[in-house]
Amino acid sequence: MDSVLLNVHSILRWAVLIFGLYAITKSARGYFLKQDYTPQHNMSATLFIASVHMQAVLGLLLFFSRGWASNFSKMGEIMSNATQRFWTVEHLFGMLLAVVLIQVGRTKSKKATHTAKKHKTALIFFSIGMLIIFAMIPWPFRGEIARALWP
Repeated sequence: MDSVLLNVHSILRWAVLIFGLYAITKSARGYFLKQDYTPQHNMSATLFIASVHMQAVLGLLLFFSRGWASNFSKMGEIMSNATQRFWTVEHLFGMLLAVVLIQVGRTKSKKATHTAKKHKTALIFFSIGMLIIFAMIPWPFRGEIARALWP
């Protein structure tokens, strides 16, 4: 079960990245080209937030199924080991921060009354969230924490 979750989590990262870049591009074009907020803009944001939420759920399932949640009693040991610190603290909190920022951006952009404000809000929050996601992914060049691009 653990390997299935890990493989799905690894594959779904590509959906998050693709939908995120798509939503950011739609928001940037909407803002800079002064476009109306269309159903396509809404769909791009919906696909992004849906993929981010699914990825977060899978990540939390992995976190608990691997027993990392019970490791917090050994925090001194975890913090002195770069690999354990990354998976137990940095990856978890970085990704959760990204999810929260993306969700806040989605909510604020939906509630905005002016088209330019919708696009600008989505662009800012989605971009910051994506930067955090990019930073917290265990890319193949990241040494001890590296993971393959595809399972």
